[in-house]
Amino acid sequence: MSVTAIATALAGCSSSSGTGATASPSTGTSASSSTDCIAAVTQTAAAKTYTTPPTEANPAAKGKKIAIVAVGMASPTVAVGAAGVQKAAAAIGWQSKLYDAKLDPAQFPVLVKEAVASKVDGIVGVGLDAPLVKAAVQQATAAGIPTISVQGWDLNDDPSTSGQAPVFATHISFGSRYKDFADAVRAYGATSAAWDIKQANCKGTIIDFANNEYTTLKLLEQGYAAQVSSVCPDCKRVKVDWLAADFGPTLTSKAKASFLQNPDAVAAHGATNPTLGITQAVVQGGLVGKVKMIGGFGVAADYDTVRSGQGLDAVNSWPLEWWAYGAVDTLNSYFNKTPARDEGLGFQIVDATTDLPPKGQDFKPSFDVPAAYAKSWGVTG
Repeated sequence: MSVTAIATALAGCSSSSGTGATASPSTGTSASSSTDCIAAVTQTAAAKTYTTPPTEANPAAKGKKIAIVAVGMASPTVAVGAAGVQKAAAAIGWQSKLYDAKLDPAQFPVLVKEAVASKVDGIVGVGLDAPLVKAAVQQATAAGIPTISVQGWDLNDDPSTSGQAPVFATHISFGSRYKDFADAVRAYGATSAAWDIKQANCKGTIIDFANNEYTTLKLLEQGYAAQVSSVCPDCKRVKVDWLAADFGPTLTSKAKASFLQNPDAVAAHGATNPTLGITQAVVQGGLVGKVKMIGGFGVAADYDTVRSGQGLDAVNSWPLEWWAYGAVDTLNSYFNKTPARDEGLGFQIVDATTDLPPKGQDFKPSFDVPAAYAKSWGVTG
């Protein structure tokens, strides 16, 4: 399951990793002095890695009907992504039907096969990972139905199956910024680390809440850990492993214990779902304002937590609606028999003083993404 479903992952997930805390003083040398370190992380943390949607014409393919297979609409990020695909499909003039797997992995391939049986022209997965639907996607391919996944992993993306051929027909392109989704997620983790290092003034203790159950979080952690190691030799990274089954009071207890064991901590990394147990530990421990926390993914609930001062200070934010439009545009390119084009996607860090969305809204860039795609598709006016 991808990161989009982790917020409501089912309890009882297995994991080969431990659940204790381990301290890892950094040994890298990329930043040779505190001044170099501050300069490096300030630049990285302030960057907006997205550009703009493509402007070249990509005429809307006519008369298409697509299926949207969402891993679970109970997850806020999945719901935002699926709604974005529905909106984009309507804008380009396609019919769409939503299939909700209700966070039941056994239903993922079943719903893909149902979509194939309904003779759609294309399938867009939201949070759909190839290892769980390989045979069903191959059935779609055999039927001449192209597939793409928003925020989902193909076989060649996942480090554990990197030697296997991809099964999705097409993939969102990040252009020259990142060679693929895996590269983008590692860079995303590195940017979150840069923010934490800056809060630690390139020398403090950082609590890194890490999960090894999901591909997205594995790659995020790779980028985060590498950044701390290479840029901040004087930082002390304390890695605290957690499981999806810990969400709630168990994770809060684990987080509180890590803060008590490391009273000198000045920054923390809550990964994509800090409000499911970690921010509560910050509040209950009286650490709001003392330990600076980055986490979240870009949904309204993340920013509400920042706004209310409840233990989250910054969100490394993806524009989820844009991602959905990018998937529809990429599928349109496939229908038009043209190569996937750079969709301009990236991320930026948002805090209480920098680009905080209005209450109740997800992250969006300052420009009109839907209008840009409508113009490119030739459906404006």
